[in-house]
Amino acid sequence: MASGIPTRRATRRVDENAPPAQNTIATRTRSAGAAATSSAPSTATSIPVMKRTSSTLAGSAPSSRNNAADGKPSSSAVDGKAQAGKLATKRRAALGELPLASDNGPKEGLKGKAPAGAERRPLGTTQSQQPLRATRGSQPSVTDAKALDSKTAATKRKVGTTSTTTRRGPLSRTHSNASLETASTSTSTSTHTARRVLKATASLPEVGQPAPKRLRASSGTPEDVFGPTHYDEDNKEFELATVRLSPKRKAKDAGWTDLDAEDEGDPSMVSEYVVDAFKYMMEIEKNTMANPDYMDQQDELQWKMRAILIDWIIEVHSKFRLLPETLLIATNLIDRFLSVRLVSLVKFQLVGLTALFVAAKYEEVICPSITHFLHMTDGGYEVDEILRAERYLLSTLEFDLSYPNPLHFLRRVSKADGYDVHARTVAKFFIEISCVEHRLLPYPPSMLAAGAMWLARLCLDRGPWHANMVHYSGYSQAEVLPCAQVMLDYVVSKSLDTSSAFYKKYASKKHLKASVFVCDWAIHRWPQSHKGNSPEQGRELEAEFGDDLPAPPPVTP
Repeated sequence: MASGIPTRRATRRVDENAPPAQNTIATRTRSAGAAATSSAPSTATSIPVMKRTSSTLAGSAPSSRNNAADGKPSSSAVDGKAQAGKLATKRRAALGELPLASDNGPKEGLKGKAPAGAERRPLGTTQSQQPLRATRGSQPSVTDAKALDSKTAATKRKVGTTSTTTRRGPLSRTHSNASLETASTSTSTSTHTARRVLKATASLPEVGQPAPKRLRASSGTPEDVFGPTHYDEDNKEFELATVRLSPKRKAKDAGWTDLDAEDEGDPSMVSEYVVDAFKYMMEIEKNTMANPDYMDQQDELQWKMRAILIDWIIEVHSKFRLLPETLLIATNLIDRFLSVRLVSLVKFQLVGLTALFVAAKYEEVICPSITHFLHMTDGGYEVDEILRAERYLLSTLEFDLSYPNPLHFLRRVSKADGYDVHARTVAKFFIEISCVEHRLLPYPPSMLAAGAMWLARLCLDRGPWHANMVHYSGYSQAEVLPCAQVMLDYVVSKSLDTSSAFYKKYASKKHLKASVFVCDWAIHRWPQSHKGNSPEQGRELEAEFGDDLPAPPPVTP
């Protein structure tokens, strides 16, 4: 390359989309004949610069090439330069940029002039720029269609009052108010501007409060989005604070107090694991429930035979002085076994005896021997029969004895009751009704304990079912009413057998004569139900306590 030809280098500019400066030469278009014309030496101080041309200058490119070879731009090139500058100015106005004044004079449609040579910046990076406001009802002009297309997406975003920063792009970011503003600038041919502002103002929620529901904005009017509109004093901005959101429903145990905190230093109360333990028990209790309609599959058995068998087991259980948990486990084993196997009437007592034997070995510290159980049958069975029945029962139930005892749940809810011995004894009486009353089979053990405690507190007039009782039992008053109603039906029924082993057991001083007290209380409170001619027979509790009211807070002593 000859040393006389200067190196081809583009003029440094601030913005590549800006029009060329005053001392630059017209743009050349790369073509097949450009090599011949570009080889001629030029006497100008700067060489022609390659630049993108718009589609409007495509037709004038060949005519301007010959004149540019002499180092001077032609008149058509100057005209194309002016047209390109006007188009670039319009394009930047639509995109939100601030054009600068040049040697061609100030651009139309602008209210001020920028100093020559000032650096062009997009509006999004200018921190001091503020969004424009206009009156309601103004409509954009036809020439603003392209500008409005770029702004349409902003009007379809969600308006949220819970977010600390509203995502609206680089125009504005606020941490205390959530606002949505839409503005469009007019071009040189428009004499008035069309701007629509929708501003939603709402304070952030307090710490710990539930987040309100997010509102979805659309491209329609505020009436379409929020219903009846409410405007501020200047009648220009819509206030979101006037929109009332539906409040979140309160928890059924709202207002409960932590009673496990006082047991933190007691290792026997295992306060670190008690919540997880009872949560796990409520999850597995559904896996150990019997089929409430299993008697329909039995050919030789009936529900009254089950009541007779359980009453005999209660008598044997009392003579051996076994734990209350053993009786409930034995009843559960009988019902689960009869749910999957057909049993003849001859073997029915053997099933009950084997279930009590297995439950005693599972729960008792000192279990009676097998000969003691044979003595209770008066020689009706042999030792081998009981052992074979034991293996068959366990294999049928897949050795699953993980039955969540209702008495465990009763001790948990009794903590919220202050361990009242009278209420707990009466509640035990109601829980053991589930052994002789088959209508309580559909209810899980946790609900049996909650319903028994609710009915015991009603008998003893211990006050309403407050928030602590709801939390530590897991059930509200409305949820325990059906279970408590079945227990009440058994007590208030005139067919109640006062000579049964179950009634005599709780009529003793050891159990504070709970059966006698409960039966007298129920008969005096609902005498018509005891006679069998009450219009509310079977729904006494629902008629009196059926309103689903929130649980009151616990009474502090």
